[in-house]
Amino acid sequence: MLNNNNIIIIAKNILYCNMDQKIISVIGGSGFIGNYLIDKLLELGYYVKIISRKPIAKKNFYPSAKLGQYSLISCNVCDTKKLDKILEGSFCVINLVGVLEDKKKNSFNAAHIQGSESIMKSCKKHNTQKLIHISALGVDKNKTSKYAITKLKAEKNIKKVKNSLIIRPSIVFGYEDNFLNFFANYAKFSPFLPLIGGGKTKFQPILVSDLVQIIIGCINKKFKDGQIIEAGGPDILSFEKILIFLLNELQLKRYFINLPFNLASKLAFFLERIPVKLITRDQVEMLKTDNTVNKKNSYKNFLKYECNSFFIAAKKQLKFYKKNGGH
Repeated sequence: MLNNNNIIIIAKNILYCNMDQKIISVIGGSGFIGNYLIDKLLELGYYVKIISRKPIAKKNFYPSAKLGQYSLISCNVCDTKKLDKILEGSFCVINLVGVLEDKKKNSFNAAHIQGSESIMKSCKKHNTQKLIHISALGVDKNKTSKYAITKLKAEKNIKKVKNSLIIRPSIVFGYEDNFLNFFANYAKFSPFLPLIGGGKTKFQPILVSDLVQIIIGCINKKFKDGQIIEAGGPDILSFEKILIFLLNELQLKRYFINLPFNLASKLAFFLERIPVKLITRDQVEMLKTDNTVNKKNSYKNFLKYECNSFFIAAKKQLKFYKKNGGH
């Protein structure tokens, strides 16, 4: 259905919103994290507005959904006027918008800086009770990556909103991820795996369902305005150890090639020019910074929740991957 404001609402059985229901708007909600988060919000009884540039309606897309419990809304986050109308009446706004590649139509600047500014203005206008912004670990430490720089600027915009909270997760994994699945697919066809910077960069991978539980736990909890919390799983692993684990689980023997950062950056320059980008120069820059939690900002200081072990959860995921012949 297309209204006068060109807001496309594609709803699964959308008939009404119970006035007693609290409304949560999830921006960038049609992605990997959003799918898990929204299903949990629906299970908890919230009415959810799922806002995305290109929302996709699928049969049984959200198993927990009840009749008329959510709406899919098409909106560019940079369109402040349109977003402003959509967010009106929202008890909580959750921003999941983030891009890993700097493209002309969806740049770092637009998605991170302009988008967060648009959200900030709308939430301030409507006096939104809670704004939760999903950022990324390491953005405060890396001074050379455009991704990190724009993500940090986005955080500064979000901090201007009363009752705002910033969550910085480490790398997020799960059955539909673009992390373990990516390297599993790569390892299937390539006899060599690159270790950028020697594979020494440390990560604290967090299972997507654990990140969702942390977000949910923060919705009704009081924090300082602009509070930053960091989220990672219990295991800290180097990039090399993650790849070794993956190869062992897939029962593959592959050879590692050590690539110094400067050489990897030069290689990425050429790889950026092919349709399927394996890595970009900006991602090489991000790998120069460890992706681990600062204990002072750990979610554990605020929530009583234990994340799943990477080894146990990833083992199940890769077993599923093998059973289904890869993605």
